Amino acid sequence: MPGKATKTTELRISAKNELGTMARLSLPLKQNNINIDCFCGYEMEDRAVFYLMTNNNPKAKTLLTNAGYTVTENPVVLWTIDNTPGEINQATTALAEGRVNINYAYSTSVPAGKTASVVFATSDTNKAFDMLSRL
Repeated sequence: MPGKATKTTELRISAKNELGTMARLSLPLKQNNINIDCFCGYEMEDRAVFYLMTNNNPKAKTLLTNAGYTVTENPVVLWTIDNTPGEINQATTALAEGRVNINYAYSTSVPAGKTASVVFATSDTNKAFDMLSRL
């Protein structure tokens, strides 16, 4: 199966970095049946930073904002691919040759799963979408 590219948005959440932050942050999503499809989280100084892709970003953003979190939306390309060796290399090579810088990326898959989802935040979302759509 060729990769499928989708222009979409991710949620970026900033919170105080302390024990249980992700548990508290994910609770209103759980309580409202919002699935976290893909996420990345890390520490930056005294902050916890999370990037989330959910099955309902608008509702998730409202819930998290109402819970007191700082939430912004970022344009990204979600690329769904066969979970086979070389797929990431093919995408990153194409983006590099097209002079599209990858600001960051993260993905999700399961061992022996048939597909993987990769989130690309780039210097040019439209160009990245066009290039990944052709792979």
